Amino acid sequence: MILLQKFSANADLTLVTQTLWRHKVPHRVRFVTGEQQLWLQDSQHYSLAQALMQQVEQGIAADEKAGSASAGLLNSFVMADKVLSTNGVKAWFKSTPITLMVLISTLLVALFSQLGSQLEAVAWFSFFPLVLDTQAYLVTGFDHLWLQPWRLISPMLLHFGWLHLVFNVLWWLDLGRRIECQSRLLLVALLLFTSVAANVAQAWQVASLFGGLSGVIYGLLGYIWVMDRYNPVRYHLPQNILIFMLLWLLLGISGLFPALGFGDMANMAHIGGLVAGVAWGFMHTLLWRIRSSNA
Repeated sequence: MILLQKFSANADLTLVTQTLWRHKVPHRVRFVTGEQQLWLQDSQHYSLAQALMQQVEQGIAADEKAGSASAGLLNSFVMADKVLSTNGVKAWFKSTPITLMVLISTLLVALFSQLGSQLEAVAWFSFFPLVLDTQAYLVTGFDHLWLQPWRLISPMLLHFGWLHLVFNVLWWLDLGRRIECQSRLLLVALLLFTSVAANVAQAWQVASLFGGLSGVIYGLLGYIWVMDRYNPVRYHLPQNILIFMLLWLLLGISGLFPALGFGDMANMAHIGGLVAGVAWGFMHTLLWRIRSSNA
């Protein structure tokens, strides 16, 4: 690996990493005490990466000259989402394939299951096996997981209603993209870990038919909060989003939504995912501090 450039600890490198991935330049951002370092995987890409960095800088400088509210190159990276959208949605999706694959899978399952109304399809993804005989019933317990381990994860793809689907998909696109821009492997690991934690927590509380990405979303939210709170800021999640999601969680626990006729929420899945994400964030923080102290 070869060092390309150093940035301040609070710089938002989203636009830089998006540009490099769009041109198929493998790289990694490392967080060292007081700064961020952008490393290239192959030295053969050094000249290309330098040219792309100059293009990014020139583009941001042009925005500033035209009256952009940004002040300086590093602070202008905060505008990454806005600039990226002008360069095309296709390039954005191309640089975040994991986020895209989960989105497509969720939409296909929603179509296949007719948003949870087609029980024959739901039976393939539910945590508890669904038996369709003279009447539908769930096979409770956890013994089936030895032969059907996919059920630990598959409920995250199930959604019951358009509001449920749209709400979760939009949050997944936002939070998943933020993490995937830093590390695809990390997003996959968090997706699996928080999904299992959320589904097991909900199934442990009550044997019921449940599903949705919300447990994973709360897991990603918890992870991002810990990492930006106790480390140099890298995900730049607005504080009002965190407050809104926590208030939404508390409203769900309060029982207000069922009382208003909106149906029950998988509150234990939300809590389980959130706790798992927070735990992973603290573990990640501890490992990085140990590594930094030994360096």
